[in-house]
Amino acid sequence: MATPIAGSGPAFQQKGLMAADRGRRILGVCGMHPDHQEALKKNRVVLAQQLLLGELLEHLLEKDIITLEMREHIQAKVGSFGQNVELLNLLPKRGPQAFDAFCAALRETKQSHLEDLLHTTLSHLRQALPPVWSPRHGGC
Repeated sequence: MATPIAGSGPAFQQKGLMAADRGRRILGVCGMHPDHQEALKKNRVVLAQQLLLGELLEHLLEKDIITLEMREHIQAKVGSFGQNVELLNLLPKRGPQAFDAFCAALRETKQSHLEDLLHTTLSHLRQALPPVWSPRHGGC
């Protein structure tokens, strides 16, 4: 472990540990459910073309799905299509709650048609394929 900075006592170190632990809890032990990943993948082009990110990113930030740094990284991309693709690249890595939070953010930003599209795809996936279970995803 690095040498503590002068004036940084246990409270500072404890605060740093809590922030790191909080990050792990946000991501969770499990990743996004495979069905959710597949629904995003199957609708990737439509989402990349139609997402309106402005307010949506703020909702995802508020729900701890993305960080300030991620928002800045997304917004640094050229054009709305590029920004949307960057968000779609990040979402599957943001934990088991990311899909539901994304759908809620779509609803809250009056993009319910995209939420409906994702849920319709999810429904078709679940009818066509047996449920996915693995020790990694079993507790999610």
